Amino acid sequence: MAKKILLIEDDLATIEIYERAFKQAGFEIESLITGFQARGRLREIREGKKEKPDLILLDLLLPDITNGTPLLKEIKEQTQTKDILVFVLTNYPDLQLGRKLLREGADKFLIKTNYPPSG
Repeated sequence: MAKKILLIEDDLATIEIYERAFKQAGFEIESLITGFQARGRLREIREGKKEKPDLILLDLLLPDITNGTPLLKEIKEQTQTKDILVFVLTNYPDLQLGRKLLREGADKFLIKTNYPPSG
């Protein structure tokens, strides 16, 4: 049985890349693009309506959540979801932020790009 990944990411190009790569590697992957959708899926998991993923890839910044930390806490504080691996993804190479997220329950802090954000 294939391992299941839940990708919570708002960038469609990134979703396409991750979906293709993980499917080719034999994983099942489901993608959600908002924090609202993610909270709904977590509720369904807690209620036993949806199967738990083996891994959640959580983008730190989503259009309806300026900071993914509360979503990370929600995952790690609930009995039904606390054992799911959560890798937090970001474009911002901030090691202090990474340490904070690891203290708050992230299993990994991954930087999506190797160049500084423009702006």
